[in-house]
Amino acid sequence: MKKIVVVGATGKLGTEVVEGLEADYEVIRASRSGPDLKIDAFDFESVSDVFSSIGSFDGLVSCIGTAPFKPFDELSMEDFASGLSTKCLSQLNLAKAAIPFLTENGSITLTSGIIGDEPILGGAVAAAANGALNMCVSVLAAEYAGKLRINIVSPSIIENSVEHYGMLFDGFEPTSKESIIQAYRRTISAPISGRVLCQTRSL
Repeated sequence: MKKIVVVGATGKLGTEVVEGLEADYEVIRASRSGPDLKIDAFDFESVSDVFSSIGSFDGLVSCIGTAPFKPFDELSMEDFASGLSTKCLSQLNLAKAAIPFLTENGSITLTSGIIGDEPILGGAVAAAANGALNMCVSVLAAEYAGKLRINIVSPSIIENSVEHYGMLFDGFEPTSKESIIQAYRRTISAPISGRVLCQTRSL
């Protein structure tokens, strides 16, 4: 049974991913509060120490990252720095720390979002962060070809978050739990790398 570390396991997305994987994989749930591993995605040394405590594993799934939603004229450069750090750099830090502990041809799955492909009002920070992740993964796939696989799942607004985000995603088809689970399972098992698995498009 493959050992998969899911970071952000207690969030809305991570909870669904864990539920969809745990029947067929050994899932280690990681977040700032645990429950299996406590992890700070911004601290490379601490992440490396956490990964070393579990030894080798077959896959990393990152379900972390948020970004502020504001009109561009209300955004500061601090907002951009915070969003890019939280959504993009934190996940790249997890990937970098995980690589030494991955089994041969292991998988890394990061999470971006539909705003990397489709615009919404107030979504400039999320667009920048998601777009950066999407392009970076294609480069990393080339660098690590034959050694490991790295992909991105890019959902729309997920069904259990529709109420929270309200009209921000008006006109976007929510990504179902089943679609999310199948996308992450595919990145873990399929011989693909450098792919962005977009779950839905705008209507």
